[in-house]
Amino acid sequence: MISFLKFVFSFLLFLLVSCQQPKEKTADEIIQKAIQHSGFDTAHFTVDFDFRSYHYELIRKPSFYSFSRLTSQKGVEVRDIMTSKEPLKRYLNGLSTQLSDSIQDVYSNSLNSVMYFFQLPKPLEDEAVITKLVRSVEIADNFYWTIKVIFKEEGGGKDFQDEYRYWINQATYEIDFLAYNYLTDGGGTRFRRAINKRKIEGIFFQDYENYKPIQKFESLDNLPQLFQQGNLEQISLIENKNIRVKR
Repeated sequence: MISFLKFVFSFLLFLLVSCQQPKEKTADEIIQKAIQHSGFDTAHFTVDFDFRSYHYELIRKPSFYSFSRLTSQKGVEVRDIMTSKEPLKRYLNGLSTQLSDSIQDVYSNSLNSVMYFFQLPKPLEDEAVITKLVRSVEIADNFYWTIKVIFKEEGGGKDFQDEYRYWINQATYEIDFLAYNYLTDGGGTRFRRAINKRKIEGIFFQDYENYKPIQKFESLDNLPQLFQQGNLEQISLIENKNIRVKR
């Protein structure tokens, strides 16, 4: 009888301790919470903004998106547009123009890259994305989940071999830092720090300071420490201006 009571007591103690221990979050749970916080889980919206010499427009609906950009070159209005249903097309003064496959790929990758970073963390739930929760780190007195991102070859685009890290603030669910290794145009490593955070019509936007390490390629997990030591070189600012949101 005493042995049975000891067993019951031990079992109840195990249940009590188990209930008190917080369940470790998964990468997917963290990303979904970050998307909810950002407002990019909104079903219908249109955003337009200026980035460098282009004016961009993003349209999102359930199971549909449209990316476009507009600029002027020597008095000619140049518009590129791609959607979830059609590849990129270029219009000169409103008239469709024929593009070679290689040039179309260049313009598509350029437009898609701007929209990828602009919509973060929304793209992290794409089907081609493979995520892994790596570890927690401390950066500038804040604690972060580290999310490793690689891509499936199918659906991952021509840059599917690129590798990313996202450091998501454990208190705010915001991506305060990110980094990636890329292979196009000779390749390299980049590290970004989020700045100028703001919410517009319920959607969260931020700009970035863009850094590179001394070495052309650096382990992504070393970059937060190198940043805090002042061993990264700032090479540019990623600033999205005149953002307007329509629902």
